Amino acid sequence: MNANNMSEIARKGSVRWSGFGQSPEDNHARILVVDDNDALRYSLARALREAGYEVLEARTGTEALALAGESPDLITLDVNLPDIDGFQVCRRLKGATGTSHIPILHISATCIDPEARVRGLEGGADAYLVEPIDRAELVATVGALLRLKNAETQARQQAEAAENARHELAQLNATLEKRVQDRTLELQTANESLRQLSARLLQMQDEERRRIARELHDSVGQLLAAMTMNNATISGEASKLSPAAAKALGENESMVREVLRSIRTMSHLLHPPLLDEAGLPAALQWYVDEFSERSGIEVDLRYPASPERLPNDLETTLFRIVQECLGNVHRHSGSNTASICLEITDGRARLEVSDHGVGISPERQHELKSGGRTGVGLRGMHERIAQLGGELEIQSSGEGTSVIATLPCVPLPKEADVA
Repeated sequence: MNANNMSEIARKGSVRWSGFGQSPEDNHARILVVDDNDALRYSLARALREAGYEVLEARTGTEALALAGESPDLITLDVNLPDIDGFQVCRRLKGATGTSHIPILHISATCIDPEARVRGLEGGADAYLVEPIDRAELVATVGALLRLKNAETQARQQAEAAENARHELAQLNATLEKRVQDRTLELQTANESLRQLSARLLQMQDEERRRIARELHDSVGQLLAAMTMNNATISGEASKLSPAAAKALGENESMVREVLRSIRTMSHLLHPPLLDEAGLPAALQWYVDEFSERSGIEVDLRYPASPERLPNDLETTLFRIVQECLGNVHRHSGSNTASICLEITDGRARLEVSDHGVGISPERQHELKSGGRTGVGLRGMHERIAQLGGELEIQSSGEGTSVIATLPCVPLPKEADVA
């Protein structure tokens, strides 16, 4: 560098440039000044020290590369160096992971043409100044580059923090998802166990009803039949009895017949023999006739003209639904009529039981749909239908109520044993 350039820098060094010092966030910033010209390097270093920066100095590209390992906050880099030109040093620094973040300010007294500036900036330099350099401009440029570096550092730290937060959130979500999956699996297992228990309870209930019905018919019924025969024998000698004894005998015969009829009705209600022997339509017809006689409610029953036998559990479920629905019609609806329609098409059995009574209040309907409190009978219907993969729908208004059960249905072959 010639004497004129040195005198120019010395002259400009006397200019007052208060206010161009480093900002608070640049305190203790270290700057590496690289220049083979001792006088110019001294002038640059002095200006930067007076601006409050800590300064390191290097005369060659090799020294610059070595000192860059100490992580200076900024490097002022002369272009013409005795061993490695500044452009190449800049490319090495920007290409290395440990130094790529350090801002580099090219300074040159000889490479001042636009092509040189473009080359320097394309090589990775962050700014390019040519001599003579105004001292205030130098310090302001250094301050701007440090602020830019600080902003980039903060942005990188924020990005890292955001990435860490995203990673932690992903781990938390994965953990939460795993817990939800585990909990869902536990609930599914519990629900499956509950369904199996409900199915078993319903099966045991049906078996117990069948057993009680058989006991009533085979034991109590037989005893009452024997009593009837004994009474008949005694009646053959009624002439030998006093009038009071004859009257008591007649009353006993009437009471035994009534008890026998009640036992037979109770036995059939618990489990009608026709359901096992003749199938669902015959059992429904018997039950509807008996129900109408007891309740005075006229029931219209419709079912397929040539019905096929269905699996035992499906026939039992449909029969119990009719029992429960007609019981509700009798107890709650106030209707004098009811209808039952059974259809079997396309692998589905559809059973609808309707009445023309007072219906179910909107509040109660909402409670039933939302899974609120339900009666034992309705809950039993739900359980039976759910076990067979069917659906239960209740439609009600002020003009009556319809209960519709739809279940998958595969009729049994003609020769199948349904007992």
